[in-house]
Amino acid sequence: MISVLIPIYNFNVAKLVKDLHAQLSYANVEFEIILGDDASTEPHANEKLVSLNGVTYFSLPENIGRAKMRNLLVEKANYPFLLFMDCDAAVLSSYYINNYVLEISRNSKPICIIGGVAYRTQKPNPKYYLRWYYGKKREATDAASRNDKPYKSFTSFNAIFSKSIFELVKFDESFSTYGNEDTFFGNQLKNAKIPVIHINNPLYHDGLDTNEDYLKKVETSIDNLIALLRANKIDADFVSENRLLATYFKIKKLKLIPFFRLFYKLFLSNIKQKILRNPSVFWLDLYKLGYLGQKMLF
Repeated sequence: MISVLIPIYNFNVAKLVKDLHAQLSYANVEFEIILGDDASTEPHANEKLVSLNGVTYFSLPENIGRAKMRNLLVEKANYPFLLFMDCDAAVLSSYYINNYVLEISRNSKPICIIGGVAYRTQKPNPKYYLRWYYGKKREATDAASRNDKPYKSFTSFNAIFSKSIFELVKFDESFSTYGNEDTFFGNQLKNAKIPVIHINNPLYHDGLDTNEDYLKKVETSIDNLIALLRANKIDADFVSENRLLATYFKIKKLKLIPFFRLFYKLFLSNIKQKILRNPSVFWLDLYKLGYLGQKMLF
């Protein structure tokens, strides 16, 4: 009934897989857990998890990126429902699998269900604070608020799909690096008129990047956004629901480009250093806008 698909890169998923395996076994549903390692460069022992009934593992010799790996996992799946999660997730509730099984039973048509993301309450080491703080402020939202704009809030970090959906849409394999691939896939689901439902069934996000590494990922995600713009893959709905792009085009419309060009030329590097010294969502938003503007030459 359920294929659990976990793309892996440099992370030990033993605790996650064992927790999921126990819940799936208790729920008395047919299942498989497929682990796909995308050419990890750090040692782990994930291949030993095949000793658990229903767990398979494969490793690629070269890194193919998140989108291609997800599509490959879909091809290998044998069951009609696909549960995606990131390798740095952790189970929060003992009812996690049962919550999804119950929601599946309520829907007869192809559907995508998003469980959500949560972050630990305890503050991490300061060098990981930016990723944790941003996640708490922007990502860890309840289902009611996410359902207001279900496609904008799409994430494959913790989501279950009808497999038949992938006959209509797939993850865009032009995304070979981190960032905005989920945003774009959510827009594809919207255009294909595939229902997306958000429920309160979160997983913890435990794999926090350092402040420096997360800021690099932010930059990469904006580079991906620019590539989508230049390839004419972004429609008006996508722009209106993307905070960064909506702000950028509003500035252009108000003819404030000269002011912002000068401001960011003088202060962009200072804003970056301020974020690294004292992480803040406000300053991160300013930095994103400046980074996008410099790359687009406003």
